[in-house]
Amino acid sequence: MYPDASAAAQAFAPARLTMARELAGWLKRDLAEAIDRTAAAVSQYELGQSRPSAGTLSRCADALGVPVSFFTVGRPQLHLDTAQAHFRSLRATTATQRQQALAHVELLWEVVEQLDRVIELPAVDVGIPMGIPHGDPAAAARMVRKAWTISSGPTAHLVRNLEARGVVTTRIPGLDSDTIDAFSSALHGRPIIALTYKGNPMRQRFSVAHELGHLLLHPEPVPGSPQHEREANAFAAEFLMPSNEIRDQLPTPVDIAALKELADNYGVSTAALVYRGKDLGVYSESTLRRVIATLTRLGWRTHEPVNSGYPGEQPELLRLAIELASANDLTLPALATRLHIGLPRLRALIGLSEARPKLRLIHGAG
Repeated sequence: MYPDASAAAQAFAPARLTMARELAGWLKRDLAEAIDRTAAAVSQYELGQSRPSAGTLSRCADALGVPVSFFTVGRPQLHLDTAQAHFRSLRATTATQRQQALAHVELLWEVVEQLDRVIELPAVDVGIPMGIPHGDPAAAARMVRKAWTISSGPTAHLVRNLEARGVVTTRIPGLDSDTIDAFSSALHGRPIIALTYKGNPMRQRFSVAHELGHLLLHPEPVPGSPQHEREANAFAAEFLMPSNEIRDQLPTPVDIAALKELADNYGVSTAALVYRGKDLGVYSESTLRRVIATLTRLGWRTHEPVNSGYPGEQPELLRLAIELASANDLTLPALATRLHIGLPRLRALIGLSEARPKLRLIHGAG
């Protein structure tokens, strides 16, 4: 049993147990089995109807991979549910998968809240007001490009621009990227765009622009709404591939090599570009189907090659904030202690790789 388990049991916060279980992607019955209790008992703990003993709380900590102090009161907590986030599809994911993703964002919000106490994060200003619906997706995309002084050509440094404008962009570790592509939320005034590791860097850029579209067009999320998804796609398409310039550059007749070169130039996938050509009336439905079939045969729908090994745009805001906070006495270990989470989990959450060198012993000849 942990030495501080008795104190943690006295200061037990039911919502923290729920968060830890959801971070693990577990159902109540999974946790019950791991700690040798019933699912009904776990429900009572999470509802605050009963309090786990110090021994039970220690077993919860071991099973869920958090310090026992994680379960205590005293920290601000954001609670998100599915209705407060922009998810692409509710059919493609289970409730447990969505709650796991949201729990990561809840914990990330606590990281941001702690950092905001010691350093000044960028103010939220994406170019046009947030919190009100902007009706026409293409018009909204053009307004944002103008506010960002992108007169023509590709939208460069998309993630960097968003982070400089106060939007936290992050990759969530440990999620099923086959079912969850990206999602976003803007509770408490700090928008967060959460990405998984699905798709190549060009597809991920479209996902970021898609989520920006949601944040601007849909202040009231309707997860899985086909109309909202179409509008977010239309925003991203105009933002990354402006109609007034891309239309004349699309190769006719279609040539895969030429499409690929143009797609790379604008930082989008070849599939996104050919769909854009169809939407703009440059390509027919039959042409679209033929090109998509070719891309599927090439394996480009899931693993399109990226020229020169381009790693894609990587979130930097939290890493830079951590570095600045460390210079102001909030080191990474100190932040992990404040949040009552292990250092490896914190590093993974903010996208820091494990930097420790590995010791390798070599047997001598003698």
